[in-house]
Amino acid sequence: MYKTGTTFWMRWAIAITTLNITPAHAEEPNLPETIKLIVGYPPGGSVDIVARLLAQPLSKTLGKNVIIENRPGAGGRIAAGTTKHASTDGSVVMIAPNALTTIQTLVYDGKLTYDITKDFTPVSRLASYPFALSVNAKSDIKNVADLNQWLQNHPEQSNYGSSSAGGMAHFSGLLYGKAANVNWTHVAFNGGSPLINGILGDHIVAGIDTLIDHHEQFKAGNLRILGLFSQQRYALAPEIPTLEEQGVKGLNVEGWYGAYVPAATDPAVVHKLDEALGKTMTDAEFVKKLNQLVIQPAYLSSPDFKKLQDQELKSWAPTIQESGFKP
Repeated sequence: MYKTGTTFWMRWAIAITTLNITPAHAEEPNLPETIKLIVGYPPGGSVDIVARLLAQPLSKTLGKNVIIENRPGAGGRIAAGTTKHASTDGSVVMIAPNALTTIQTLVYDGKLTYDITKDFTPVSRLASYPFALSVNAKSDIKNVADLNQWLQNHPEQSNYGSSSAGGMAHFSGLLYGKAANVNWTHVAFNGGSPLINGILGDHIVAGIDTLIDHHEQFKAGNLRILGLFSQQRYALAPEIPTLEEQGVKGLNVEGWYGAYVPAATDPAVVHKLDEALGKTMTDAEFVKKLNQLVIQPAYLSSPDFKKLQDQELKSWAPTIQESGFKP
């Protein structure tokens, strides 16, 4: 009897010890008191604005200080290099657009100091927006059919502009040319404002940029947006037609912002940040301010975000390679 009782109590003690140990392994990681959102662009740009809008509700969700650190330069690549070597405790999170993580990865193939697929863990996709094809509102070009006809009738003047060479809008124009069976030459401007001035000054026939950049001039009646590079009308601007519905099929160019941490970051830390960001994307005040910029919340969890990034790298590669563009 004594032996049996001893065995029973020993087993009970082991079970209690195991129960006491297990929660220690399962408890959530305690993030640092201050979290820096790294932005690879100057203050005032769309990425910076979204990060600043995000900071307050994210701070509330996590119960931590959230600050913005701008590391502008080289189209965001300086910030990416900084984040690659940052602490892996969750104290540094890069907020970046797919213009950096997808397009520049392909444009600078093998020439970057980092590998977006190996040196970073995608935490969450945050928000998205469409690209727009615009002309001067005073132009006789009223729709896509008019534009295509004009381009065919004026081959020597057929061109379109974007805010930079080697950007998403540049390559979107190549996709449009192929889908619409038209030839036009790309003209690179040094930023979104010079591009708009180029359209309004009739220096180019049309311009391609984010809806974010063209919406204000569209609402003011200065730009006519012929169509969006999307399959369906955009909920935040339903009055603007798509290229798809006007017969230019298969063009779906979506810009987005995502959160990244260094690749060696503990999965539990990634999960906690992902959950917090997902909750923040439903914050009513944050969503309201985001929508005012014609940007919509488009949260994807870490696994789904990684799938999207991998898919985009594959889908954009042929267009960029065929373009022959060299930075």
